[in-house]
Amino acid sequence: MPVRVRALPPGEFIRNHLRDIGGVDYIQAVHKAYKAYLLRQGLKNGTSRETMSRYFWLARQLGLIVFDHAEPSAYWNAKVDGVRVPKAYRPEPRPRAPSPRHYYRIINPSDPRWIGLEASYRESIGIAVPPPVPRSPYVPRPVAAPPPAAAAAVAPPIAPPPPKKVKKPKAVKVKKPTPAEIASELEAPFKARIAKIVAALDQLGRTPNLKLSEAIEEELIATGEDSFEAIAGKRGLVRERLTGINSSLRHALDEYPLVKTSLRSMLRETLPARRFAAESSFQAALRVVREDLTSLPRASSGG
Repeated sequence: MPVRVRALPPGEFIRNHLRDIGGVDYIQAVHKAYKAYLLRQGLKNGTSRETMSRYFWLARQLGLIVFDHAEPSAYWNAKVDGVRVPKAYRPEPRPRAPSPRHYYRIINPSDPRWIGLEASYRESIGIAVPPPVPRSPYVPRPVAAPPPAAAAAVAPPIAPPPPKKVKKPKAVKVKKPTPAEIASELEAPFKARIAKIVAALDQLGRTPNLKLSEAIEEELIATGEDSFEAIAGKRGLVRERLTGINSSLRHALDEYPLVKTSLRSMLRETLPARRFAAESSFQAALRVVREDLTSLPRASSGG
């Protein structure tokens, strides 16, 4: 998200919007209100719907907002689809799943984490956020002193002969890379990081260790955030490849709490039979996470 000097960032706007309308609203309504607010400030490059969803997800992870209720079934054509919203409905965790409109409720508008939503989220999961780099002081350029009066009487130096004209080299046409080549170049660093995570999962399966498990989870979160930022502004095949990588990382991160839970249960057990059963659950959870990471979508052919 670019720095906006004349307007509020999305986190502060979400806080003010929910506070002003009574505390409950859905993502699309907040997105439209924010775009209208930016236009009133003279800014035409509004934020995307995907970015607004990302900020709502971060606010929910931090506990700044909670799920309040879903839209009534009549809104999303429940009679035709044959689906009705139960009273105890909870948000669907899978991406792109058919679901009604979700309303969220603000908890505390005066929470200071609303000001720096992204930084607060990183600090809450144990990732250090460096302080902003201070600006260097302005130093004016030195002004050359005027030549002394005696130098004016000196005869000007003889001008050197004009240089010979140098023939311009022929321009070499550089072949533009294809979308497939661009996509492969952008996704290569993420595939390398995923390969390291898979290797760490294999090591965790051989030598169970809580510290190694925490380190793998932190690397999953960091890689997922970096892949999400890399998607911004991309189109076509490049966006499709990066979105597939981000989806695989999200699925693996959703399944990883089961790895940690089964690992703790296995380490607590002392009886051989119970430890063997706990180890089987732990290995099964590792296998699910490893399959989420290694089953990346195949690259489609493109020119």
